[in-house]
Amino acid sequence: MAVRRVPNARLRELLKEARWTGEQLARAVNQIGAESGWARAYGRASVHQWLTGAVPRKPAPHLVCAALGRRLRRPVTLADAGFGDPPPDTLPPDTPAPDSPAVLARLAAAAVAPDRHGNLLSYQPPPAPSGSPTGLAEGPTEAAIGGLTEALTDPSAPAGGKAPPPQPDALALLLPVFSAIDRVHGGGQARTALAAFLSTTAAPMLAAPAPPVRHFGILGATARLCYLCAFMHIDDDLNGLAGQYYRLALDLARHAGDTAAQAMTLRAMATQAYELGHRRQSLRLAQAAADCHISSSAPRLRASVLGQLALSEAAVGDRTAALRHIGDARDLLTNATGPPPPVGDYHRASWDHQRALVGVELGDLAGAIKLLEVSAARRPRGESRSRAVILSRLAERQLAAGHIEAACATWHEFLDVYPLLASRRAHLARARMPGLLLPHRRRPAADHLIQRATALGRA
Repeated sequence: MAVRRVPNARLRELLKEARWTGEQLARAVNQIGAESGWARAYGRASVHQWLTGAVPRKPAPHLVCAALGRRLRRPVTLADAGFGDPPPDTLPPDTPAPDSPAVLARLAAAAVAPDRHGNLLSYQPPPAPSGSPTGLAEGPTEAAIGGLTEALTDPSAPAGGKAPPPQPDALALLLPVFSAIDRVHGGGQARTALAAFLSTTAAPMLAAPAPPVRHFGILGATARLCYLCAFMHIDDDLNGLAGQYYRLALDLARHAGDTAAQAMTLRAMATQAYELGHRRQSLRLAQAAADCHISSSAPRLRASVLGQLALSEAAVGDRTAALRHIGDARDLLTNATGPPPPVGDYHRASWDHQRALVGVELGDLAGAIKLLEVSAARRPRGESRSRAVILSRLAERQLAAGHIEAACATWHEFLDVYPLLASRRAHLARARMPGLLLPHRRRPAADHLIQRATALGRA
């Protein structure tokens, strides 16, 4: 740490306003760091050092500001917290972005080196509802992106430099390519490549003059690419950056008049909020997704929206609504025909997984284990990453239920797939395994599994 000689009076005042102890601030910072893919174990001693003038290494100052911002329900800048002025390559929360390519370039740079872009790293739960079509209010995260969508969605805006001819088909053709890489190998394999593509190719297309029909096509195609880029960042445990891409995808879809993309994105945002423990926000987002107009010709999308709504309802204790909506989602899948969409697919294995999670929330662990077993068995071969994530969840629940031998067998299946993945979610699942099995190490099956998992961790 670089140490200042002057005590940090601003941080002390914010701590007092928040009515937090140093230990409470440390816990909040650790939570946001874990959500954002930057796990650290700060404690009361760390906060004491900050109060006496020490400046933590990046991105910790931004995580501190995010934690205080959540508590105080307003943006807190580095200067507010006594950590100095924002560096030249960042924007204060209320500063409009000068041009869209520069903003997407900043997101792409953050994808490559997240710790150098702490202002974009922390996950911000969606703000309170408003009268907007999506039910979302303008909030700090949108403001951090500045005037991005205004610049992106103006067909008459000048393109920075020589822009490529605006062709929505060129964007749509790459969507299934990036999606296939993500499904097979995980988000870490190509998320930086997709972020760079959005920055260098999609953004100039959006800013270039084009006839309205073509322009709306570009908006919709870019919205789906941003949606996929967000999911790739979630798979690499970068939830803050994922949230930035999701909000951008939602705004682009809204400007394109693409209600299907809006529903798909809101549903994904609800899933992210649920996974991070923000249950009320998850329910609000899931309800907003269900309120979107979805064509009867898209039963998969409608089923996925109702499935997430059911899970969000179960998470807040609404058993009746959860069981009704998860049943409706299953019924809709019986009418799903034709090829799956390149992103946002939802099939019977997806439903089995979601129904299992609903069961967990409603206290039916035995039923959840059976459904996770079915979901893992039904997963298509091309969905290696999703199958691995489900296998790890199944093994952990089998262990919690006392089925040690079954859990070890399931974890071996997980480890068979693991070396092929570039997914931090999978890496974290492997890292949890030895600690969970430690109480059972005297069993040969558990001991062998611990040794195999440890060896793969060193590889």
